[in-house]
Amino acid sequence: MSAELDTSGLPLSRSWILRLFVLALALRLGNAWFASAGSPFWLQVNVDDRVYHEWALRIADGHWSDGEVFFLSPLYPYALGLLYSVTGASMGLAVVVQCVLSAATVSILATLGARLFGSRAGLLTGLLSAFYGPLIFFSECLLSETLHLFLVCAGLLQWQRAATGGRFSSALSAGCLLGLASVARAYFLASGVLLGFWLLLITHRQPGKRILPMGFALGLLLALAPSALHNQSVGGDPVLVNSSGGINFYLGNHTGANGRIHPPPGILVEGLMTPDKMHATFSARAQAETGQALGAADLSSHYYSKGRRWIARHPWDWFALVGLKLRQVVEGFEYPGDRNAYQAHRWSPILRWTPVGWTLVLALALGACVMPVARKRGAGVVHLVNGPALAVLLAFMVTDRFRLALIPGLLLLAGLGADGLMRDKGGARSLGWAGRLLILVTLSVSLGLGAGLPREGFMSHFNLALKYHQNGDLLQSEACLRESIRMRPSFMRGHGKLAEVLGDLGRRAEARAAGQTARRLAREQGVQLGPGKSQTGSGGQGGTPVDRHTP
Repeated sequence: MSAELDTSGLPLSRSWILRLFVLALALRLGNAWFASAGSPFWLQVNVDDRVYHEWALRIADGHWSDGEVFFLSPLYPYALGLLYSVTGASMGLAVVVQCVLSAATVSILATLGARLFGSRAGLLTGLLSAFYGPLIFFSECLLSETLHLFLVCAGLLQWQRAATGGRFSSALSAGCLLGLASVARAYFLASGVLLGFWLLLITHRQPGKRILPMGFALGLLLALAPSALHNQSVGGDPVLVNSSGGINFYLGNHTGANGRIHPPPGILVEGLMTPDKMHATFSARAQAETGQALGAADLSSHYYSKGRRWIARHPWDWFALVGLKLRQVVEGFEYPGDRNAYQAHRWSPILRWTPVGWTLVLALALGACVMPVARKRGAGVVHLVNGPALAVLLAFMVTDRFRLALIPGLLLLAGLGADGLMRDKGGARSLGWAGRLLILVTLSVSLGLGAGLPREGFMSHFNLALKYHQNGDLLQSEACLRESIRMRPSFMRGHGKLAEVLGDLGRRAEARAAGQTARRLAREQGVQLGPGKSQTGSGGQGGTPVDRHTP
């Protein structure tokens, strides 16, 4: 088939789709290669990825259930466990598979963009997706984002094919894929349900297509059934996917909430270090508040209620908090979660040099929203993904991982915006003066809001220090710890870990001084230290802290 690019609104040719896949795969594999050569995090699990990896190992060994209601979304560890059972527990191979999935996501987005907005818009969507830094970065992390986004984009493409082609098999597969996307990240369930209603709305007057919503609903139910049945079987709780929603909602809505994961009053930061600790901490607190041990569904409901009560009692504080979250959604800074993408720039020139980031994609997408073609009925699929995703961010919290929920829809609109920007101002598909002005305003606001924030916070340096120490590079570990303490002098765990590193370096006097500082800070902050913890400050690998609280 000819590789000549058609800009008349027809789908992209297979050769262009293949080229985009190869380009995206090369960028992702190249980034993984640089990480393998220089990153102390390479094939080292930390927090959520540690939970997923260990969970997958148990699954690969035949332990299909831990006998508890899922606290985290289960699809990714089960997919990883299946891979481990077939190929062995190779994290490196898992990263390669994720790179392939991420590259396939780029091709799918390009295909969908071409079907919605024309072939040139689809090609530009593909190019923006291929070079989008966070997509490249998360393909090297053993986290659920890459699999989830692949399922979302594949499901959206099948949904669009069902809506335009009227095939029952497309509707069924769309429901299955989007249902699986919800099992990978439960927040997407709202979009899945809305897409089902939208399909019903656009087909109810077409006799030949009335069966499509039934096929979509069937696929959605089939995908959700295993996790729901598992949770009902082991816990007797009506939990569709996982039970962490209420806790996360309360973490994002309380006195002192800052738009990210932040400990509420009475909860120490140590209680949020890992998912297991978080679950235990909030379970114990709920039992103290209610006088009884709560099941998974009741525990989640308890913290949903606490968050809603805080909102009802402090409406103006909540409005201010929503405004803060909206600012964090708009600004160009990527608030780090389990891993810091800015830190990865140290060893990956691909991440340093990629020209596409959040600000550019957001500006092009918002500019495209004023184009008439972005408001046509077929484009509703984009808005039905973006709307619930934005609502979830504002209701819960904002980090770089969570903000990826907006990326499929924004990239599709960004490709359209880039297409309109390249056309003559007077053309029917041109961006127009309003769209161009909106792009300039968004670029200025997004870059301005994110300016001046430290790309690596004290926790980022601490996490890096732990990995250097684990890998035997004591001097680098010391340097990172001292930078962490410089940024946060009251960081008790930093002083404790520094005492351990200095002791390993044979600098006993300095180690004793750092240990004394750690113990003093622990007393001042009301932290109970077990035997030896004042010296190590790390609490073991499973207690490795994460960059969840500050940039």
